[in-house]
Amino acid sequence: MSEKAMKGCEILLHTCGAVKKGERVLVITDDTSKEIGEAMYKCASAFTDTTMVCMPDRSTHGEAPTDAVAAAMKESDVMFSATTFSLYNSSARIEACEAGSRFVNMADYSMGMLEEGCLFTDWGEVRRLVDETKTKIVGKELSITTPAGTDFRTSIVGRHADVGYGVSRDKGEASSPPDAECAVGPADDSAEGVLVIDGSIPLPGLGVIKEPITIKVEKGYITSIEGGKEADILRDTLAGFHDERVYLAAEVGFGLNPAGTLSGRMLEDEGVLGTMHIGIGNNLSYGGTCDTPVHIDLIMKEPTCIVDGHYVIKDGKLQ
Repeated sequence: MSEKAMKGCEILLHTCGAVKKGERVLVITDDTSKEIGEAMYKCASAFTDTTMVCMPDRSTHGEAPTDAVAAAMKESDVMFSATTFSLYNSSARIEACEAGSRFVNMADYSMGMLEEGCLFTDWGEVRRLVDETKTKIVGKELSITTPAGTDFRTSIVGRHADVGYGVSRDKGEASSPPDAECAVGPADDSAEGVLVIDGSIPLPGLGVIKEPITIKVEKGYITSIEGGKEADILRDTLAGFHDERVYLAAEVGFGLNPAGTLSGRMLEDEGVLGTMHIGIGNNLSYGGTCDTPVHIDLIMKEPTCIVDGHYVIKDGKLQ
């Protein structure tokens, strides 16, 4: 591991995870991401009691880990999840945090992310942006438009602001650095309109979008996906789950990391300041009851979002 990569691991350990001497650290990894997991293990084990577990790759974001990994998660004080697909929306992660463990998501990391880029942001400024935004996204009605053609609206009655500071310092807290965001869940069956995805979809075969994908949403669910080859990949991917719940509009998210740039990797892309994303599938973290194991983010550029008549973001700039 390079000296630069060690610095990235130290940011994750001390700034994002706030790990203290004597805490039990669990590093979770899989076959594809083992190099990242081993780097994090080397850093953490030099500081405190650390265990690393490796499992086969999951098939999508939100899929459950193996039973043995799920059990180990509940017995840790802090978890670093260096996996190919995110465990953030899995029941195992939620239950482990409810039991008091802290969770730091490192899904789909590259060694380059540990060496430079948006992990090396001003985390104090990130917290300020998150705190300012969370007060603006709770209300009754939310709408999104973009220059590419998005025209989307939803009720958010009864939904709370879910915050992502990029750090897990308190008992039970979960984060996904370098992602920093605020999000709110659409109320059941209320999302309507058109989404034009022109930013990124962090899935195999997709990433940074070359040809915009047009998605129609009716009564809370995706009803059509149109565009070029990337639209075909998204359509086929969702159909392959054989689960109608994956089409649910589950989350409206706001990227809030000033150092972020679109790269095709989920934890960088969904946190890019000036973008918004619609998460589809699992909505347990956003006040809903859809427990499908799938959660996928669809990222849009230069959004304008209005909540109850007030701008939250206009043309990609926070208001």
